[in-house]
Amino acid sequence: MDQHRFCHHYWKLLAALFMSGLSAGVAWGQTPTTPQPAPSPGASPTAASGKPASTLPEAPEAPDKVVLKVGDQQFTKADLDAVIESLGPQAQRAIASQGKKPFGDQYSMVIMLALQAHQQHLDQTPAFVHRLEFQKEQLEAQAAYQEIHDQAKPSPEEINKYYSEHAANYDEIMVRQFVIREKPAETKTDAAHPAATPATGAAAGLTPDEAKVRAEAIRKEVTAGTDIKKVMEDFKSSGDVTIEAEPRKIRHGGMRPDLEKIAFALKDGETSEPVALPQALIFFQVTGHSHLDVKDVTPEIERTLQKDKVDAALAQVKKNTSLWMDEQYFAPPLKLSDAPTLGPQPAKPAAKP
Repeated sequence: MDQHRFCHHYWKLLAALFMSGLSAGVAWGQTPTTPQPAPSPGASPTAASGKPASTLPEAPEAPDKVVLKVGDQQFTKADLDAVIESLGPQAQRAIASQGKKPFGDQYSMVIMLALQAHQQHLDQTPAFVHRLEFQKEQLEAQAAYQEIHDQAKPSPEEINKYYSEHAANYDEIMVRQFVIREKPAETKTDAAHPAATPATGAAAGLTPDEAKVRAEAIRKEVTAGTDIKKVMEDFKSSGDVTIEAEPRKIRHGGMRPDLEKIAFALKDGETSEPVALPQALIFFQVTGHSHLDVKDVTPEIERTLQKDKVDAALAQVKKNTSLWMDEQYFAPPLKLSDAPTLGPQPAKPAAKP
């Protein structure tokens, strides 16, 4: 492999390391140049830069223009533009804010070190060859996955069809929640185990009978149309009752299934019957219904369908390719209870009389 091909073949391997310094705003110990303040509106073109301002727009540089020379290697504008485009967003933002000089310093050092590695035959060591082959496989896998992902983009017809078939998923309600807290079940006193006896003092919450009476009283006021602020004022106590001042917008799938079934069955203004939960009674008041339009959920549907298509394509790839794994090598880690032991301890000899 000649030096030019080597430099271009391995730049990605080293670029990631050096670009991390660029994205952090540090280029080989150099401090980024402080940007010059913009000239005031009344300043002359020569006041800010000391050079006369050109009145003609700059012509775009040709892609094949040589912009960097390292030893006997030459790199065009197109070469370096391709490198910059392959970097991550953070590094690209750093280049945009700092200019291309720090990038040029780091990239030229990449080429210098790559050339030195080639001259010292470091690229021929087994470890390097193995690592390069693994990175090649990673890049190939990424390219294949990207192709699958791009081809899996759903069409507008598929999006509309999914929306129609799952219309109920896009229903929403405005719902207010009422919670009446109950005392935990009492633990029977065990004289043999005093630690299991409940601590002295009344537990927070109401008894089941008290909670039922409180819930019905609140529900009666809400059903009669009493202002919610007055209801909250009348029934506030030491943490026994929680009433939401403002209803919340809930979409299908946003509640526990059994409670969602109850809440979504209510009409506007209706209040549900109390539902018993562990240490609480709960009921709902629905104040409004709405339905999301297809345009509002198109990105969400698109992601769902695309993921389904990608998963199906990957499953097909796996199905079409033979796969074998050594069960011993890929076995799960041993649990402590499964670990080999030295066996039972030998019996102690009987004591002599």
